[in-house]
Amino acid sequence: MKLFNPYGSRERLVEMMKKVNNLNETLLPMEEKIGVVGQFVDFVNEKIGLNGDMPKVSLSQDANEAAEMKSFGKYSPETNELRVVAVNRNVADILRTIAHELIHHKQFKNNELNPNSGETGSEQENEANALAGVLLREFGQKNPIIFE
Repeated sequence: MKLFNPYGSRERLVEMMKKVNNLNETLLPMEEKIGVVGQFVDFVNEKIGLNGDMPKVSLSQDANEAAEMKSFGKYSPETNELRVVAVNRNVADILRTIAHELIHHKQFKNNELNPNSGETGSEQENEANALAGVLLREFGQKNPIIFE
């Protein structure tokens, strides 16, 4: 099904969305975003009890990667890597995705994942969604910079 786009090209639509949503990479420079991400990863590590058993966390600047993954983040137990699309997203949204995927890492370590775990509404997805929101709020109370 093709959706009607009253703005013309996809690029024009993205530009309009940036204006409407005030997405502006200059609000918080990438170096600062990376620093906040590091603090948040440490925070989540402690809160969910990973004890330093962390996957490699990579931030993607490829705007097309989300479409390829059909998501803004992906945890791969096979490679022990967590990949998150960071381009044109505010820090809070990036962090929520990181928390969600780190919770999947914890679930994997606890042998709680199964072939249907990634399905919408599954116990594992619901837990990752809910806990990621809680972690983000807790971190944001002490670090309001994430709400650029």
